[in-house]
Amino acid sequence: MKKRTLLTLVVVCIAMLGVFALTGLDSPIKPQAQEHWLSEPFRGISAYDELVRAIDTHAVCLKNTQCLPVNDLTVSTVYVSLGGNSDAFHQGIKRFSDGRFIQIFAEEDLGLLDTLNAKRIILSLHPAHPDSLTINAWIWDALKRVPEAQERIVLTFGKIHPQMTGLLDTFDGILLAPENHTQMQDRISQQLMGAIPISGKLKQSLGVFKRGTGIKVSSNGRLRYSSPEELNMRSADFNRIDQLAKNGISSGAYPGCQIVVAVKGSIIYRKSFGNFTYEATSKKVDNEDVYDIASITKIASSTLIAMKLYYDKKLDLNASLSAYIPEVTRETPYHHIIIREMMCHKAGLEPFIPFYKRTLTDGNPSGPWYRNSMDEEHGLEVANELFLKTAYKDSMYARILRNPLKEKKYVYSDLCYYFMQPIFEKITGEKQDEYVRKHIYNLMGLRYVNYKPLAYYPIHQIVPTENDQYFRKQLLQGHVHDPGAAMLGGVGGHAGLFSNATDLAGIMQLFLNNGAYAGQQFFDKETVRYFTSAQYPGNKRGIGFDRPSASGGGTCDELASQQSFGHSGFTGTLAWADPKNDVVFVFLSNRVHPSQDNWKLRDMGIRTNIQHVVYEIVNARYGK
Repeated sequence: MKKRTLLTLVVVCIAMLGVFALTGLDSPIKPQAQEHWLSEPFRGISAYDELVRAIDTHAVCLKNTQCLPVNDLTVSTVYVSLGGNSDAFHQGIKRFSDGRFIQIFAEEDLGLLDTLNAKRIILSLHPAHPDSLTINAWIWDALKRVPEAQERIVLTFGKIHPQMTGLLDTFDGILLAPENHTQMQDRISQQLMGAIPISGKLKQSLGVFKRGTGIKVSSNGRLRYSSPEELNMRSADFNRIDQLAKNGISSGAYPGCQIVVAVKGSIIYRKSFGNFTYEATSKKVDNEDVYDIASITKIASSTLIAMKLYYDKKLDLNASLSAYIPEVTRETPYHHIIIREMMCHKAGLEPFIPFYKRTLTDGNPSGPWYRNSMDEEHGLEVANELFLKTAYKDSMYARILRNPLKEKKYVYSDLCYYFMQPIFEKITGEKQDEYVRKHIYNLMGLRYVNYKPLAYYPIHQIVPTENDQYFRKQLLQGHVHDPGAAMLGGVGGHAGLFSNATDLAGIMQLFLNNGAYAGQQFFDKETVRYFTSAQYPGNKRGIGFDRPSASGGGTCDELASQQSFGHSGFTGTLAWADPKNDVVFVFLSNRVHPSQDNWKLRDMGIRTNIQHVVYEIVNARYGK
């Protein structure tokens, strides 16, 4: 009897799982994904580059009322799939966008459509069985129940009954795909988001749509996700990068890292290695985890803002600091510093000032400068449960101004960007972190780049940096490593930004796109050329950007072109873009864990060695 009772319970549990599946929840009886091609011309294609060309040829846009591609990802959006397995499509979307995702596998659950409440509704229709091309009748009937919204887009992944085209035509955008294969779903998700253009045409008439119908939809400049094979390279050749990255970990150069390589607008290599720390139980690094990118902040935030304000004719680079922030420079020699000279590290500034040292007593943060909790006087969070007196920021600027200016020659200095930050905030009327997030990152659709990351991400998504024993006496995780940026409250013009490698690659691609990304024009080609060109004899720097030395190499690999540009970071990071070779390279690590005294990353040349492999592969393919 006990065995029968147990068997009954098992049957009941299985039945309950079936109920959960019908409500759209992830469950064991979710329809299987289509892994085999069912029709010509896809069946039998083995070469990846041929396959993606076939997909792009047969994916057709039948209607577009300026809603395709999807550019503005700040609009509230719900993604609803009906019928079969849509995991690959939703996973593809999630690489670009947040939103509400709903899967409906059975007709009795169509009531979920009545709960939709968003400005943009994106509906995808899928055959219910992995061996079928037919979209079931109940799925078509569901189109009538989709509520109104500012934008309604429908995508089909299978055969369409001609009589159903009238229902499709009630939507603002229509995108047709002939099969529900996982690779088809992935590619279409990228077409929807504008990473891949749409150019297919109907091979035969379909209801109200005649043979040859097909609206061309251009790419909006977003990086697409692909493989080396699409660009006629071999994935196996990139295994050399894996070995170099792993060797860095085993040699103790860093506990983990992220690497992204994009060529011709395609991310063809995107991997994470190692762990957050050297402890065996430490979390493994994922592609969505964010690193403190240190001085890359100078180009990914400050120079980026300067380019936009320059393009908008709100910033004069040949003006002096006194034209914008006389209240900061006062009647000192700093009053006359030219902004362009300063951004090229040619203004005679000190390289670095250890502001924190004057706030320590017996080597520890002490009162009256610090409190363990925020209050009216102590509003600058420099670490966990450590808040600096807000007024100390003025002391930092006063300290800078007391230093005599030196000869005007190239000397790399963080202090340049202590002045750019108040200039930006004076012009825009917004804090630097708020402005760059609202007016650039959000419009680009970037989700994993921000100042003060603890306000945006769970701590287990933020890679720790140093176990700081010289200032804050704690492991830094989510608080900027740079002491000066920390004493500014975590937002500095020179440091403070956290990012994953993918979003940072998007910013570098923005420069290669001449200021265009996600359907937005932030600045133009001439602005990019101006900022990334050397400005003064004997000074390799652009305006904000680092560049190769005259003989090649330097911060970047020797194979990078003289037109290339980027920046490195103290924490063990590098971001580089090469317009001649159409290559973006990003390497992120926390080499400063547990101590900033570890210089193995630099001494072993790991960043540039990996970049060298990239150039060897690209040059072998394109003969450069």
